[in-house]
Amino acid sequence: MEHFDSWVIVGQIIKPFGVSGQLKIRSFCENPLSIIDYNPLLIEGTNELVYISKDGIRKDTHLIVRIPSLRNKETSERLIGRKLFANRKKFSKLSDYEFYFSDLENCVVYDNITNKALGKVQAIHNFGAGELLEISKFDDNNSLILHFNKENFPIVDIKLRKIIANSSGE
Repeated sequence: MEHFDSWVIVGQIIKPFGVSGQLKIRSFCENPLSIIDYNPLLIEGTNELVYISKDGIRKDTHLIVRIPSLRNKETSERLIGRKLFANRKKFSKLSDYEFYFSDLENCVVYDNITNKALGKVQAIHNFGAGELLEISKFDDNNSLILHFNKENFPIVDIKLRKIIANSSGE
């Protein structure tokens, strides 16, 4: 299997659906049905590649899918909360200052003046007005939420897992 860095989070298993092993998943793709285009997927914590197929209804970003190896509700319950990953090779090349959410998660955020480590990116949210970085601060374990743009974060170095934040962004 390839190095795990070559995989991108594209969804998450929410819960079993029905009794025959179907799953309700949340797609993180702009078009939720696009998650199927990235088959095979890797389920977090496993080394097994799985193919998902649309097997039912769609509501917003949630899909009902069938993973052929799952036969019943009990086997599906073991996977609740696990993330779904797609091979990075299946994605188009990003333009400047575009990043996959999974690349930003766990990056350390530094102040641009003091170069002091402020915290680590815990999550990326989008409630309709653009991406927000949730940063778990090192000094007090509180969260800081900042709009993710070039003004607040002028330097993002994915290879070094380092993001520079403007002091004015705090």
